[in-house]
Amino acid sequence: MKITPVPDAYAPPLHRALNIKVGIGDNDEGVAWIEVDREVHFGSRWAHGGMAATLSDIASGIVIARRFEDPMRALDGTIELKVNFLRKVVEGDMTAIARLLHLGKRIAVTDVDVMNKDQLVAKALGTFMLHQPDA
Repeated sequence: MKITPVPDAYAPPLHRALNIKVGIGDNDEGVAWIEVDREVHFGSRWAHGGMAATLSDIASGIVIARRFEDPMRALDGTIELKVNFLRKVVEGDMTAIARLLHLGKRIAVTDVDVMNKDQLVAKALGTFMLHQPDA
């Protein structure tokens, strides 16, 4: 997959602190990734599961926001994020690739694959509240 990176200038403090990179996939997917760092991303013996959830949430936000004229104000928040963990991650890349399943007037739903070394390590389904302009 070819990924077009989003400039680091758009990265909020969380992205910078965890060294999360973001971009757009060649089929307009939202993509968020890290190179696993034992000092930053580990729980006790492998990458913390919260990293898969965090990357899934960020990648989902990207794929949704791209559908709006003002992407930085597209979302009001995450309603639900369900993650199924399939394999542990010890080293290498951890990449979340989000696809849009539903875009309504009030909510959006995404499907996310979390990959490590080209293997599926987690599967996520996210539901997000879309921003409602002031009436």
